[in-house]
Amino acid sequence: MIRLSVTHLDGYRYWRDNEDVPLDVLLARLRGDEPPTQAMLAGRAFHSFLEHATTGDVRVAAVDGFEFDFALDQEIELPAIRELKAECLMETPSGPVTLVGKVDGLHGTTVRDYKLTERFDAEKYADSYQWRCYLSMFESQTFVYDVFQARYDGPRIVVYDYHRLTFSAYPGMREDVQREVSALAEIVATHLPEKVAA
Repeated sequence: MIRLSVTHLDGYRYWRDNEDVPLDVLLARLRGDEPPTQAMLAGRAFHSFLEHATTGDVRVAAVDGFEFDFALDQEIELPAIRELKAECLMETPSGPVTLVGKVDGLHGTTVRDYKLTERFDAEKYADSYQWRCYLSMFESQTFVYDVFQARYDGPRIVVYDYHRLTFSAYPGMREDVQREVSALAEIVATHLPEKVAA
């Protein structure tokens, strides 16, 4: 049994689409050897804030050593169901794979995910397999990225713009996810046998 996360799958696709990135970089990510960057830590703090946020006007929020300064006039939808985990068992030529993930929010058949970024790149989100995986795993129809654009000044982060991107389930999407999971499972089985449980 191989256990993979949705994040692993997008890491694999980044490696596959960038020929100058060596395989060792992907393997280190799959092993969890890379320490988190400042941007990753800020993103986790931002998610924590939104996970526990309540309705109301917020201008500044201090979370996990970061200060978020909201310099935008934007109403943020807060789904009732937040931080929901899912697992999906898939059969691959390399053996069974459990694909795991956690969505930021779920409302009816709409999945939501929050992103904090310095540079907004809509194409990156469109190409991502994150939304395809979650729509398949939760058998949902619509995926919404709530993308918050920010300037980083050490621990102070100014959130100054907001972008909403919506994607829909499509025929053959589950098969697309299956193909990518199978390709990554082959790499894990070949190069990281310690991650294959009996």
